Amino acid sequence: MRSTRDGVNIFVLTGLGDSVLFWRSASVVLASLSLALLVAAVIAREPPDFSTMPVVAIVRDGERHPIWAIRLARAAHQIAADTLRPQLAPADRAYQLWLLVPGGAPPRSLGLLPQSARKRIAVTPENAGLLGGDGELEVTLEPMGGSPGARPSGPILFRAGLEGSG
Repeated sequence: MRSTRDGVNIFVLTGLGDSVLFWRSASVVLASLSLALLVAAVIAREPPDFSTMPVVAIVRDGERHPIWAIRLARAAHQIAADTLRPQLAPADRAYQLWLLVPGGAPPRSLGLLPQSARKRIAVTPENAGLLGGDGELEVTLEPMGGSPGARPSGPILFRAGLEGSG
């Protein structure tokens, strides 16, 4: 701030501790940081132990051989797709899992399936709830990265009924 004394210009800095604007800004920044840390602590919980979670579906091939076991951790809004029998897809394709619910609603994408091992897949809370009820799962062969639209674009290769055990 500029002040004049005896015809000489003097620059005077007001103390930041006296500024209401400074303290309001500091409070907003600190409150935002606290909220961000709280959200991070809530999100950073331990991943579910899928070995204790119920199997909601077994996806089988045309000869009834099991290919994937789908387990549901409803509270964590996750599923695990365990490969029971490796199913190799062409190099430029991927297997995509879809949820079909009674009532004629369009299929809901649940994510891409692994060709081996286990894959954790985050699902919406609504889909997690539906996986514990009546319905069906379909697996389609899609372009790498999944269907380009909201519906399957490739052929249906495998199906599984939901066991309703979630």
